[in-house]
Amino acid sequence: MARQMFRTRGAAMAAVVMALVAMTAPVEAQRWGRPRPPRAGACFYQNANYGGDYFCVDAGDEYDVMPEGLNDRISSIRLFGDADVTVYRNPSFRGRSTRFNDDVSNLQREGWNDTVSSLRVRLDFARVSRDEAERIVERAYRVVFNREPDPGASSWVEEVMRNRWTQRDLERELRKSPEYRNRRPGGH
Repeated sequence: MARQMFRTRGAAMAAVVMALVAMTAPVEAQRWGRPRPPRAGACFYQNANYGGDYFCVDAGDEYDVMPEGLNDRISSIRLFGDADVTVYRNPSFRGRSTRFNDDVSNLQREGWNDTVSSLRVRLDFARVSRDEAERIVERAYRVVFNREPDPGASSWVEEVMRNRWTQRDLERELRKSPEYRNRRPGGH
């Protein structure tokens, strides 16, 4: 009897562990369904006018390659909480792209029905002040170059504001710069 109870508890624990693993599955496990919309993000629908099943993506997430079954199948988009979405015709954020900062009830009217192969969902930084953009530049310079920005960094402030870059976006760009590529090991 005790052995049987142990097996039952063991099976129950295994089921709990498997459920937890399923809940923490990577974004690639995204599927069509009817999930709860995010506070800040976007939901992508199979049909125009937000019809049919859908999947949702939190602001800050992206797909460089759409998960199986989702590629070229999106017909409408609904945005939540100051998010915007940029869709791309090809994987890896290549090819034609368009940024949407409002709901799109019918992607066919926009020339995008069933043609999205990669996407980015971001918070809409159009409302970011110059002060916040300057703070993003200062933090990114400290992370990448281990120093304060010089006067030439003002062009990066403009880029952050124009492209609605996050600190991570700017850090990625700074790592492409000659200063970063030419730095000596152990320098600065």
